[in-house]
Amino acid sequence: MSNTSLKITVAGIRGKFSESLLPSTALDFAELFGTVLGGKKVVLGTETRLSTSPIKHAVISGLLATGCEIIDIGVVATPTVQLMVRHLQADGGIMITASHNPIVWNGLKFISSQGVFFDETEMLGMFKRYDTLQEAKHQSITTEELVRASGIAYANIHSIGTLSCFEGAHQIHLDRILHQIDTSLVKAAKLKVVVDCCNGAGAVMNPLLFRLLGLNAILINEKPDGKFTREPEPLPQNLGDLIQAVKHHKADIGFAQDADADRLAIVNEKGQPIGEDYTLVLTMKYLLENHPNPVGKVVATNLSTTRAFDDVANQYGALIIHTKIGEVNVSKALMENDSIIGGEGNGGVIIPSIGYGRDSFAGIAFMLEYMAKTKLSVSQLVAQIPTYHVVKKKRDLNSNAEIQPILDRTKAAYSGEKIDETDGVKVILKDGWLHVRPSNTEPIVRYFAEAKTLAEAQRLVESVY
Repeated sequence: MSNTSLKITVAGIRGKFSESLLPSTALDFAELFGTVLGGKKVVLGTETRLSTSPIKHAVISGLLATGCEIIDIGVVATPTVQLMVRHLQADGGIMITASHNPIVWNGLKFISSQGVFFDETEMLGMFKRYDTLQEAKHQSITTEELVRASGIAYANIHSIGTLSCFEGAHQIHLDRILHQIDTSLVKAAKLKVVVDCCNGAGAVMNPLLFRLLGLNAILINEKPDGKFTREPEPLPQNLGDLIQAVKHHKADIGFAQDADADRLAIVNEKGQPIGEDYTLVLTMKYLLENHPNPVGKVVATNLSTTRAFDDVANQYGALIIHTKIGEVNVSKALMENDSIIGGEGNGGVIIPSIGYGRDSFAGIAFMLEYMAKTKLSVSQLVAQIPTYHVVKKKRDLNSNAEIQPILDRTKAAYSGEKIDETDGVKVILKDGWLHVRPSNTEPIVRYFAEAKTLAEAQRLVESVY
């Protein structure tokens, strides 16, 4: 890519605002996206980051300039934008977010008419157009020549795009979720719930969700102002406020979201994080055991999700599909099959009957119904699932040239074991696995390992770190 410090991947684009991600960058990509869509209908949403305003105005300018009909649905979660693209029969969508990245980051996620992210082929087409545009900008050519070289289809004066606002997105999203939930059962259970909203999009929708569920949830980091009081990624080391709040209020469960509320982490009644992987596994177990005929129905996840996912799916006779890392890969597997649930081991739950994006609100609703129906605590529910220990580490990269040597060293260290190279290098062992791969969203390499004991999982990571 022309700007090597800008993270441009199949997950969209992300960068540090005023460093690698500028309003001009957002303008370029919005014009390219508008061109790809042929100047048609686009749903636009944002989370709460402090850099949202300049990025959003640039995106709007680019879409208008290419003749798009923009429907601005305001501050919403990423799954809300994905759902509304389909609901409003739009041709695509853009979510302005850096998801779990720190406060200085921002980015754009590009959504197709199917309500899922652009896939690898679609994104590669965008990247090539972006490279061509950057190369043209560095040439001594006229503005007219630059426009022709860029391939951007600007609207003429009579077909400039339009901008309107739509305020009903939250309610439509919640209606889709609660249509599948026994809200009277949840209300009667009188569960005490704490939610860490991360000062993000969840801070807007959580009060609506819990009012409709009939629960007075305790919300922390509840101001949707983008002034993150913790790192947005809902990892155990970032959940100190939630852990203390669960203990203080003697809550039955704690939930934590990231900034765009597509990921969900759970803290049990003892104030202990259960691990992001188990958000998906618990939700899947509940849906499978309450499905009239789960045998042969598809469940899908990526290569770095806990083996407990497979254990539970096999228990109910479900058909498991493993995909490359990246939400869109799981989404497409679910769309192409008779599927019940899917997601990723980062706390991403996808319920096809609601939408094809990771949805923390759906995860919250189904977990509360699970607890209400079984009258079991989080610890008791987790105890029903095979126990594995997962260790996750990451290493910063100075350049992409560092990636292949790391992967080669991993293969050499485990040359006698079964290796899957679908996405990075995954070493499949008798009682666990090790997965080393470059991140789709940050300039890092991620190391995942899972084993029957924490010590063994740590040893696997350290063996190649």
